[in-house]
Amino acid sequence: MNNPMVDYRTFIRLDSAELSQALRRNAPPKAPRQWIFALLDIACTDYYSVNQEPGINLAVRLLFASRLLDFVDQELGVHNPFFVARAYMKVARKAIEDGAHEVPHSLTADAVTARTLRCFRLTRAQALEVAGARRDRYLDALTAGLEGEEFRRTVRVDGDAELNTVTVLLPKARWFQGKITDRDIAGELNAWLEIYSELELGDTVAELLNRRQRRSQEDA
Repeated sequence: MNNPMVDYRTFIRLDSAELSQALRRNAPPKAPRQWIFALLDIACTDYYSVNQEPGINLAVRLLFASRLLDFVDQELGVHNPFFVARAYMKVARKAIEDGAHEVPHSLTADAVTARTLRCFRLTRAQALEVAGARRDRYLDALTAGLEGEEFRRTVRVDGDAELNTVTVLLPKARWFQGKITDRDIAGELNAWLEIYSELELGDTVAELLNRRQRRSQEDA
């Protein structure tokens, strides 16, 4: 069984080509992504003693993290692009918060925000349309007192998955506002954030969902 901590101590000292080969050779067949993200977690965690060893500083850890993410993105064929985009944002935020001076391009505020925006498969107009349809479906289903599979079937709308990608990633991308140097990227992010509140289910649906949950708990 792979031990991520042992692997990390060896892999972080490899150059890019050697690391790619080592990842291909050692990744567990059944869970390669989970193993690589365990390595990523170690790289992003300051208190691990391995990160205090000679030759392992913040710049080295960030470079290693970027190579891990590039490997996941380019070679593992992850079907949830927002999962990878979220990981890039996590590491990029650490780089900025820790005041890193040597940051791989893929971990700059501009690069991670652009990557996040590319995950959006809906235009803003389409996202608003899907959000409105979903909100109406929820109101109808909750007002009718539907439960279980009937409820889930009623609230399902075309574009649900694509809208979820937007609503999951936008709150995390918001942190990079004011840190982006490219005006086009900054403008696109700002435009999405301006409509974010309209993409949510809204206060009325939230209240009805809370009442539904309270009734369920009382009946249990």
